[in-house]
Amino acid sequence: MTRTRHVINLLILHFGCPGLAQNIPELPMPKWVTIPNYAIQLNTINRGIPKQSDYFKQTISQTQQQNEANIKEIEYNIKQTILQRQTYNALNTDITTLKAEMLYSLPSWASRPEAEYYCQAFDKLILSDSLYSLKENTFLIENTYYNNKLDKQVFDQTINNYRTFLISIMKERGYDTNSNTAKNFILFQFFSETLQLKKSKEKHVPFQYDFDDYSGLKDHSKMFITKLLKTGTGQCHSMPLLYLILADEIGAEAYLSLSPNHSYIRFPDDNGKWYNIELTNGMFSTTSYILQSGYIKSEALQNKIYMQNLSRKELMAQQLVDLAQGYIHKFGYDEFITKVIDKALQLHPNSINANMIKANLDTARFEYVMKQLNINPRDHQQLQQIGYFPKAVELLNMVNEQYNAVDNLGYEPMPAEAYQKWLQAMKNTEQKQENDRIQKMFNGLNAKAKTLRN
Repeated sequence: MTRTRHVINLLILHFGCPGLAQNIPELPMPKWVTIPNYAIQLNTINRGIPKQSDYFKQTISQTQQQNEANIKEIEYNIKQTILQRQTYNALNTDITTLKAEMLYSLPSWASRPEAEYYCQAFDKLILSDSLYSLKENTFLIENTYYNNKLDKQVFDQTINNYRTFLISIMKERGYDTNSNTAKNFILFQFFSETLQLKKSKEKHVPFQYDFDDYSGLKDHSKMFITKLLKTGTGQCHSMPLLYLILADEIGAEAYLSLSPNHSYIRFPDDNGKWYNIELTNGMFSTTSYILQSGYIKSEALQNKIYMQNLSRKELMAQQLVDLAQGYIHKFGYDEFITKVIDKALQLHPNSINANMIKANLDTARFEYVMKQLNINPRDHQQLQQIGYFPKAVELLNMVNEQYNAVDNLGYEPMPAEAYQKWLQAMKNTEQKQENDRIQKMFNGLNAKAKTLRN
């Protein structure tokens, strides 16, 4: 199941003062006032006028007062200029110091032994690229989350027992073991019906959907196949993966496909016609039903992020996403996630899940830098201060660019209540009728094949 995007939307901001730390603006110097030499003027006047009038005395006094006021203003302006220059110099010094001390990478969890298990698992997954095994990779990812404490022998034996059971019941019912139609139909029945072998009385009951914390927000192991095998309950992440593992075991052709917050199975019959299997409800579903969710935009279909068969390479990218999600749930974001997601995007550039994790990662890194600067990234006014820090501006641009990438892929967030309502809609009369029709058709095909062989 995909994780709904929970990063904070940060608007693209334009800074009115980029690079202030490097270019302190020059303050305008006050205009000096030319002070007249009144002593000379007075001597000249006195020689022509025997006696000063009261008016002349008053004029001189006012001029002297104005001169004193001008001098005080000049002195004040000089002091203010010096003070402002000192303030800017101090600010420049503080910013220079901050730049030297700033950390632009997320703190690492690598020193913890549990984190080292993830590094080892990542290396193994990369090495398995040429010898791909969905079963081995799935166990590796889940075992890593449990600090390598799962029993591989028990896991392998359970899968092998299911394989033996499926082949035996196909033979008992006369299904063509070389038919892709028959193989996928028995897998569908394995997940949706109670099956029992007549000779051994061995029985398998259908898996059930686990509605409690189905997205694994509280307990990440709810997403795991090992949990499904142990409890018989799972959800739309674990059940399709188990289906594909069993398909590999019996040689059936089937594919994982995604829709909003969801994954399901697609397979071709022997004539090349494609079918959708919805394991959460144990029913066949139609393409129109999947589109009825209302959260699949035309851009998503154009960019092939939904309702497409994932290739082995793209499925590998999805498993790297699974590895990253387990790490994030245990520790949080650090630069190890960068390495994992970069590899996933290399394998599948349009992976919506990998792109969403990258958006979360970029946001976590940016907010870590903002915390060091004591800046609230949600406060527009405070956010302008990052203009002093070009690297922080670059990180903000990365956040916005990744949000744009996710939006351009056609992602539309689907609320949990809308997802549950959509799942329940499969139980309506129209969907049940379509499911019954397809099942009858497959039963007829298998009966016909048995008759022809006899």
